[in-house]
Amino acid sequence: MGRGIAAPGRLGQFTLPPPHNVVAANASPFLIRHPFYGYVRSAPYHTPPETAPRRRREDTVVIGLLGGSVAYGVQPYLERALRRRFAGNRRTQQPALLNWAAGGVRQPQQAMLVANNLLLGGEVDFIINLDGVNEIGAGTGQQERGLSPFFPPLWKSQVGLTAEEILLAGQLGILRREQARLAAVRETSLLRRSALFGLMNRYRRESNAAQIIQRNHQLAAAQSAYSLEKHGPRRWLEREDETLAAAARVWYRSSLTLARLTELAGADYYHFLQPNQYAPDSKPLSPEEQDLAYEPEGRIGNLMAKGYPLLTGFGRDLPSQGVNYFDLTGIFAGHPETLYLDACCHLNDRGNELLAAAIMRRLEPALLRRGGSSLPEPVSAGNAAAPRPADFQVSLQDDGKYLRYVRADCAAADTAPRFFLHLIPQDLADLPPPSREPGFANRVFSFAEVGGRLARGHCAAQIPLPDYPIAALRTGQFVLGEGDLWSVELIIPADPDQLRADYAALAAAEPAAQDYFDLYTQDNRLLYLRETCAAADTAAALFLHIVPEDTADLPADRREAGFAQAGFAFARQGGHFDGKCLAVVALPDYPIKEMRTGQYIPGQGDLWSVKLIAAPDFDQLRADYAALSAIQPAARDYFDLYRLDNRLIYLRETCAAADTAAAFFLHIIPEHTADLPEDRRDAGFAHGGFEFVRQGGHFAGKCLAAVALPDYPIKEMRTGQHIPGQGDLWSVVIAAP
Repeated sequence: MGRGIAAPGRLGQFTLPPPHNVVAANASPFLIRHPFYGYVRSAPYHTPPETAPRRRREDTVVIGLLGGSVAYGVQPYLERALRRRFAGNRRTQQPALLNWAAGGVRQPQQAMLVANNLLLGGEVDFIINLDGVNEIGAGTGQQERGLSPFFPPLWKSQVGLTAEEILLAGQLGILRREQARLAAVRETSLLRRSALFGLMNRYRRESNAAQIIQRNHQLAAAQSAYSLEKHGPRRWLEREDETLAAAARVWYRSSLTLARLTELAGADYYHFLQPNQYAPDSKPLSPEEQDLAYEPEGRIGNLMAKGYPLLTGFGRDLPSQGVNYFDLTGIFAGHPETLYLDACCHLNDRGNELLAAAIMRRLEPALLRRGGSSLPEPVSAGNAAAPRPADFQVSLQDDGKYLRYVRADCAAADTAPRFFLHLIPQDLADLPPPSREPGFANRVFSFAEVGGRLARGHCAAQIPLPDYPIAALRTGQFVLGEGDLWSVELIIPADPDQLRADYAALAAAEPAAQDYFDLYTQDNRLLYLRETCAAADTAAALFLHIVPEDTADLPADRREAGFAQAGFAFARQGGHFDGKCLAVVALPDYPIKEMRTGQYIPGQGDLWSVKLIAAPDFDQLRADYAALSAIQPAARDYFDLYRLDNRLIYLRETCAAADTAAAFFLHIIPEHTADLPEDRRDAGFAHGGFEFVRQGGHFAGKCLAAVALPDYPIKEMRTGQHIPGQGDLWSVVIAAP
């Protein structure tokens, strides 16, 4: 859906630009009718792609932007972000961003536009599709008016007159001209005083007037009647839920089609589900947004609430089909400021900036490949033996049991500086505790300890390596207080068979989180998986922040920050196989509260990031569920509430992720207010708010969470779920047993 060319002010629901620009679209300076796409913007606002298909150039990145007016509105912000990204890059000119978006556009228009552009010889490096709202809203509105939900918006008004209507309108014109001629003859004829002439003229005028009335009725009937040209196929789904489901399927199939088309054209396709204020828990709305940009009981709010879950459901399957698909509905979750302009979906400047940044973060790895990377490529074991002058050649010997240093024309001064060796294991648990925080074991040694001089002025040294698996190592010489004289890094290639075994083990597991990579927790390890993966996807560094349950488990220098921090190169922790990539990071053995991980570029920020909550104990959840069969609920509402072992247990027998997304609250009123902390005595109750994922989990289609209760006598409790700024979704009072 989009703002497009609408006049300033609040926009209506699922509208194109103002009706006077649509009804006469064939004559509009803004929109012109198009036989394939329904309509396009006309010059100077837009050049239809077939007028001048772009040819790909080695020094230019060409990007086509698809979608409705949210996509149209974000274009200048995305263009600025791209220019910043390519600033100073001498290999690549500023990218060409082709804005193919227009207000009201929805699938399958985007797929048709790209297909036609490619058929006519156009070439692009990327296709970005930002959509979602129009697919759900506009088609449903057309279906209600008897139009095909997959025709372009307001198609009936753009078609103009059918052949039958043109014939009737022409006949009306002839009859009206004849009526005017008869009236003139009556006034000007020499026979105007003749009674017979007057009678005949009157008869002809009355007969003509009757025909005009008849043709008007026929024209009105023709305009209101079904027409294949205006309405599309006559029989469409009658119920709203059927239309929504059909629209979501077309959206899904269109994305698959676009992915295949762009792949055949040698381009990359990126599909983004646009953010929307009606998606559950997508944004804490500001007071201004609640007043001007939120109508949950209105038509648009009702449709988004019903339709967006269908899109997110279909969207979850797109990555498994090889589509670069990203659900952006949650990108504003941490932004309470005003971002939405209206009750549909449109964004202000700050909202567009955040949306453009979110798209760029997901696009960045592929841009590195297409536009030239500023990141250094890691040195592998196979190509490490190409040192600069005055360096030692370093290589692995005896299947990785030894590290060998060799230098030709070696003088005593060359071996005098001390050597260092940083060993990075595949599993941090193999390191002694003091080395786990930096993530590597450090050795310092002199050349005389491990080597000697050979014939013809050569010198060589060999140092044994530990027997645990090594992911990478860095070595060189240094002078204390001055830094490294030289250094080289060797990446130990991952065992492809082990990668395949780890991948096979994930087949029965659900991802703990999904973003640019799918994240899994298994055997106290964190696994990063991308099903369709190129070298550029793993070029940027990864970070991992681990928040323990008890900060005392952290090293002393990290306790104030509250988390352990690890940064690593993908090649050190994993590798590529069969077109996929997988990396494995060992987790510490202390209890983990949550983790945040992603990729970043120094000085530019995160490309993507995701938060992971510690996985629940499913055996405990099932044991608690079994124990509930012998007791009665203390209360019932959206959840059944039980008291068991001084815990309050929340149970829902048939439960989806959306049921537990909203925050929970718990107010506990003690028998004696003296049992409360001092800062809660005036309020008269203890307040506990929690996220479901921290207290429970989903299993076998059910969900269960358990909250420990205080050991003092409880008079009453009130609990439920709420959305900040909107109020309670449900609440229930639990009296003392």
